[in-house]
Amino acid sequence: MNVWPLITRFGDSSLLLPCALLIYAWLLYRRDYRSAHCWLLPFGLVAAVTVASKLAFMGWGIGIPAWNFTGISGHSMMAASVLPVLCSLLVRGRPAWRLAAAAAGAVLAVLVGVSRLEINVHSPAEVYAGLSVGLCASAVFLGLTLRRLPSLSPLLLVVVLLFGSLQGVTGVRAPTHQMLERIASYMANRDKPYKRGQWAPAIEAQRKAPAA
Repeated sequence: MNVWPLITRFGDSSLLLPCALLIYAWLLYRRDYRSAHCWLLPFGLVAAVTVASKLAFMGWGIGIPAWNFTGISGHSMMAASVLPVLCSLLVRGRPAWRLAAAAAGAVLAVLVGVSRLEINVHSPAEVYAGLSVGLCASAVFLGLTLRRLPSLSPLLLVVVLLFGSLQGVTGVRAPTHQMLERIASYMANRDKPYKRGQWAPAIEAQRKAPAA
């Protein structure tokens, strides 16, 4: 049985974007406004960088041909930024226990990254970039707030698990990639977005040029 398609779902934005919003809403509900903003800023930043990297390639062919890099892996970024924080919030008790839970979430995020390679949808450079920026975001948040975070209600954990189970049953995926393709094509005034293996003419010519 191939488990990688199952593992890769833990990085899907249809699951993790609601989780990210849930974390923010929970912190606001508990009136921990400082922690809420400490979460929103790094997560929003890495999400914006990821989207920008994808739009740059889809619209203008901007990437790194030598690394087969067409943009930061969104699944890897989402998993690495959200899962450590979510796991930490679901644990009650000492900061050390929460840190251990965050580490478990980080391991799951790495497995999501590996799954993207195993199902051959990303290059290693794209996965490494996604894991790097995502883990930086979650580490910054937890480093600033770990000792005073309010624990999530067990009921909310059930809601999160429900999202995951429904996704597995229905096979529904968030159409984020298709949306980004349409946005990039519109912004770059192109009929179709660039695909993997296609590069902007200037970049492709530079790649093929003999070394001086």
